[in-house]
Amino acid sequence: MADVSRGVSTALGYVLNLGVATLLVTILLLSAGTLVEDQRDRAADTELDVVGERLAADLAAADRLARTNDPTAVRVEVDVPARVAGSYYTASVNENGNGNIVLRADQPDVEVVVPFETTTPVQASTVDGGDLAVVYDPGNDTLVVTDA
Repeated sequence: MADVSRGVSTALGYVLNLGVATLLVTILLLSAGTLVEDQRDRAADTELDVVGERLAADLAAADRLARTNDPTAVRVEVDVPARVAGSYYTASVNENGNGNIVLRADQPDVEVVVPFETTTPVQASTVDGGDLAVVYDPGNDTLVVTDA
């Protein structure tokens, strides 16, 4: 009679190889997904930092203009993107009266704080990303960040 165990070892080896290959591919895909998510978080963080620095620079420019002879006509356009890393964001300016711009993205959940300094007080406001403007309000003697 023939030995039937030889056919089993070939099938068993094939199933084990298939199982190991499936496990390795699954681990690879899960690792790649985490890597992409981390890259997206870093990209959003970097882009929000750049947007915050641009807004802080334009606040400083509007502050200098507000201290000129005709501050009533002060309006500085801030050209920033509406989305960062594929996500919408908000900019909260002087939210707690602490001289900070807080930028928050929706997806991924990222928050960046950028400080600014002005001589003219800045009114607390929250605006969505996109075209913004820094306007001098002569009635309250404040700078206001608004949607353009």
